[in-house]
Amino acid sequence: MSLKRTSFLALFSILAIILLGGCAPGKGTEYKIGFISSATGNYASLGLPEAKTAEMIQKQLDAMGGITGPDGVKHPVKIVIYDDANEPDRAVSSVGRLINEDEVIAVVSSTGSGTSVAEIPVCEENKTPCVSMASAKAITTDPKTNTEYTWMFKTPQTNGHAGEWQAAYLKAKGLTNICILYTNDGYGKDCFANFQAAAEAEGLSVVYDASYAATDTEFSAQLAGVQASGCQAVEIGSTPPVASLATVAIRNALPETPITLGHGVCNQSFITTAGAAAEGTVFPCGKVTVLDQLAAGDPQKPVLQQYIDDYTAATNGEAISTFGGHAWDALEMIVDALGSLKNGMSLEDQRTAVRDYLENNITDWPGISGTFTMSPTDHNGLTKDSLLFVTVQDGKWVAFPETDW
Repeated sequence: MSLKRTSFLALFSILAIILLGGCAPGKGTEYKIGFISSATGNYASLGLPEAKTAEMIQKQLDAMGGITGPDGVKHPVKIVIYDDANEPDRAVSSVGRLINEDEVIAVVSSTGSGTSVAEIPVCEENKTPCVSMASAKAITTDPKTNTEYTWMFKTPQTNGHAGEWQAAYLKAKGLTNICILYTNDGYGKDCFANFQAAAEAEGLSVVYDASYAATDTEFSAQLAGVQASGCQAVEIGSTPPVASLATVAIRNALPETPITLGHGVCNQSFITTAGAAAEGTVFPCGKVTVLDQLAAGDPQKPVLQQYIDDYTAATNGEAISTFGGHAWDALEMIVDALGSLKNGMSLEDQRTAVRDYLENNITDWPGISGTFTMSPTDHNGLTKDSLLFVTVQDGKWVAFPETDW
């Protein structure tokens, strides 16, 4: 072959590479997903399983060589992982960095409701889809207009779903005067508001409420209020470790008083830290906690089993939790959306396309937190039935269906 012919082919190859976005023919540009969890700080028992799930999915994507788009071009995927330590300022800064410096297409963030709410302006102003791993309804729904934010989504069940379960249980048991103790953070306040609304809807009365810091270890003032109120049951709206410590305090002072909690305690850390005090507590959890007790035909069961197998293998046998599942749902939804992108799209168009995919194409989608159906009026896509009621027996979660109440 002549030198001139060789040079022409080389020039053609260079032009093709430029037109394909800097990659060799048949290989697309790299897709980036941002990821922020509270792998350290007072939410670490929730955020660390999320971070480990992200690392696991990154290895799976690497092993596949990326994802193939509709035009047959394969794109490598990079998950850029940060830790916000459950600090709102750090979370907001990290989201801005992911969007403007790392130029990610979408962001999965964050572990806590407070940090997730703080990120809303950054995601909305930069027109970037953000999928939270926290539970507050205010993450996706503007409380002023009661409409969905354009760019905000989330994967956990809401505290409203949890409140419905808790109130229904308490009513069935004939417990009508309830106390609620909660952390003075985004999650705890949302638990309080949603539980109070659900309790009132069931004809129950919240006769005493009190908050405490997520770092507190002593609850004498709150216990005095509980005892003076004469309430028949105590609801705790917190995550570990303080949820465990509050449970221990109530058990020690009022050993016969029923205790219900929110789905923020659906990890082994709650049981381990609370010890014997966890026995007999009841709360709603995702199905992943009681997989062996699900019906064979449950559409989530194969997905749940695969996640458990993959996570325990990736972490050398660590116990699973619903929180790692929140990360799996968010990342896998975004990966599905990335698979619909055509090669050569601008970053702005990619972000819009992923947002539109999440809103319109996540339908009857079996995940870890439930079977999702999102829409323009619902950026969570779950119902009360995505949770199951459980109790703790012999240090393990056991399904506690309504027929056993």
